[in-house]
Amino acid sequence: MYFDHEEQTENKFYKMDERISFSNGGRILIAADCKATSKTWCDVLTNSTCRKLEEYITSKQLHIIKEISKRSTFPNSRGSSNIDFTITNDKLILDIIGWEIITQESLSDHNYFKYNIGVV
Repeated sequence: MYFDHEEQTENKFYKMDERISFSNGGRILIAADCKATSKTWCDVLTNSTCRKLEEYITSKQLHIIKEISKRSTFPNSRGSSNIDFTITNDKLILDIIGWEIITQESLSDHNYFKYNIGVV
């Protein structure tokens, strides 16, 4: 899920609500490029947009999956940040194993991340 940084925060939440409704009470897995930095998902600072997103995620009883890493999800010439992460709910969180940012070169300005679902 891509969050455009020029889009109103409320529109982002509407999109998330659509995806949550689509799950019909089932397991939720959303890979997100949120365009917001937060200490919650292992960045060095939290911006104002992100505080609203954190509150939204908490209010929907969702969870952020992101591991501390020496690599960032979005390295660029001005620095690097962790604006990409995985969102899940209680029904799936224990099945997500080994979340990590990988070293494989990507065809994007973001690094790939990977995880296993229900595989030990």
